[in-house]
This record gives sequence, C-alpha cells and structure tokens, in this order.
Amino acid sequence: MDKKLFKKLIDILDKELDAYTRLKELFEEKKETLKKSKPDDLGVLDNKILALNNEIGKLNESRKNIAIEMLGKDTNMSGFIELATKEAPEYVDALTERKVKICNIFPQLALLNTQNVELLKHGIIISNKMLETIIDAFAPQGCNYNGAGKTDTHEYNMWTINEEV
Repeated sequence: MDKKLFKKLIDILDKELDAYTRLKELFEEKKETLKKSKPDDLGVLDNKILALNNEIGKLNESRKNIAIEMLGKDTNMSGFIELATKEAPEYVDALTERKVKICNIFPQLALLNTQNVELLKHGIIISNKMLETIIDAFAPQGCNYNGAGKTDTHEYNMWTINEEV
C-alpha cells in the first residue's frame, strides 16, 4: 500500500476539521445575529454557511475517493485507523487525534444548529404576533359601531346613581 495515501488522507481531514471549525464559528455568529434580530445579516451568513457546506461536501468526496483507493470501499475513521495499524503504524496517532477532534466538534455543531432552529422558530412566532397586531390596528373597526353609527367604547358608568346636571 502506498503510504502517501495516508498523508493525503490526513491533509484532507485537516481541511475538513478547519472547515468544521469555521462552520462552528458561523453558527455561533448566526446565533448572535438571531438574538439581536438583524435579518439583513442572516442572508449573508446563510450564504457563507452554504458555501462552506459545499466545500465540506467536496472534501468528504475526496476522503471517500481515498478510502475507495485504499480499501475498495468507503469507510469511517475507525476503518482508516484499523488499516493504518496494519499498513502504516506511524499514522495511527495522527488519525486517532483527528478522529477525536471530529467527534468533539460534531456535537457542538449539532447543538448550535438546534439552538439556531429554535431561535428562528421563536422569531417566526414573534413576527406573526407583530403582524397580527399591525393587521388588527389597521383593520376596519366595523364591529365597534353601535346601532346609531357611533363607536361603542363599552365604557360603563361605575356610579350607582346617575344624575344629569
């Protein structure tokens, strides 16, 4: 087996880790933007996230191609470590280190993504309530007119005795 493939694999994994780290930073920035209600900034952030996601997809495809070249099939990090143990023990530590880093960053990404989704849901609820308020404020108040064509304010006189002066 060509040990250069392990080096190439580690380079790809390093690029993936860098991309995941940048993605985490973008998710954190998006969380803050959602908290501050800056919708204009959300579009820019989402475009950056999509571009980074495309980059991660390409890196993942490269990693998959190396796996096929090495093993004849796609594999996970454990599969690469197992192969390195047999074929190139000098790369086992490097691969194990990257596996740990990847395993640590994924739950953080998932949590940030879940928090962002919840913030978006909350924002939608708030926006809907604001729209309802605006619509109610500008809607014709036809139901508030009494039979004489005057507004019925539903004010009640709280005196027990009414006198006219």
